[in-house]
Amino acid sequence: MEHHCSNCNIYTTQQSCPLCKRQLSSEHEAIPSYPVYVSNLARRSFAQRIVLFIAIFIISTCILINLLTTPDELWVFYIIGPVVYVVLLINHTILSRAHVGSKLIFQVIALSAMLVVLDAASGNSRWSIHYVIPFLVTLSTLLVTLVVLRKPMKWREYLGYMLTMVVLGFLPVILFVSSLSYVLWPSAMTGLYALLTLIGMVLFANKSMKNEIVRRFHF
Repeated sequence: MEHHCSNCNIYTTQQSCPLCKRQLSSEHEAIPSYPVYVSNLARRSFAQRIVLFIAIFIISTCILINLLTTPDELWVFYIIGPVVYVVLLINHTILSRAHVGSKLIFQVIALSAMLVVLDAASGNSRWSIHYVIPFLVTLSTLLVTLVVLRKPMKWREYLGYMLTMVVLGFLPVILFVSSLSYVLWPSAMTGLYALLTLIGMVLFANKSMKNEIVRRFHF
C-alpha cells in the first residue's frame, strides 16, 4: 500500500518519508485525474420550468380577467399567442442545445402559428397567410443556403434542414391552390425561390451531395 507525504507531496511504500523522515499514515490520498465536471443541464431545466410557470401564470390570469370583465370580447388571444411563442423561443431556441437548422425550422413554424392566431383574433383578414408566412419561409431558406455556402464542409449536416425548407417553400402555393390564400404573388415568389434553390442544389453540388439529394427524394 502506498503512503502519501503531504509535506513533500510524494507517494512511497515506506512507513516514513524518505525525504523529510516523517511518519506516514496508511491512508492513500488519491489525486483526481480529471477536474470535477459540473453540468449546467439541471440549471437549464430549472430555468425552462420557471419560464413555463411564468407563462402559465400570465395566461391563466389574463383568461380570468377577460372572462370576468369582457366575456364578449376575447382579447386574451392577443396575449396567449405571443406568450406561447416567447416560451418556445426561450426554452427551445435559446436554452436548448438542438441543432441550428432545427431551431430555424422550429422558429418558422412557431412564429407562423403565432401570427395566424393574431390574424384570426384581429378579424381574420389573412395577412399572415398572404404575406408574412411566404416571407418567413423565403428568408429562412435563404439563411440555410448561406450557411451551407459559407461552410461547404458541413453540407451533409444541413442538407436535411435545407430540403425541409425547400418543401416548406411550396406550402404557400398549396395554400393559394386550396383557396386559403387569394394573393398570388407572395406564394408564387416563395414557390419559385424554393424551386430555384432545389435546382441550384442539384446543378452545383458535388457528386456525393447529388447522390444524397437523390437518396432523400427517392428518385
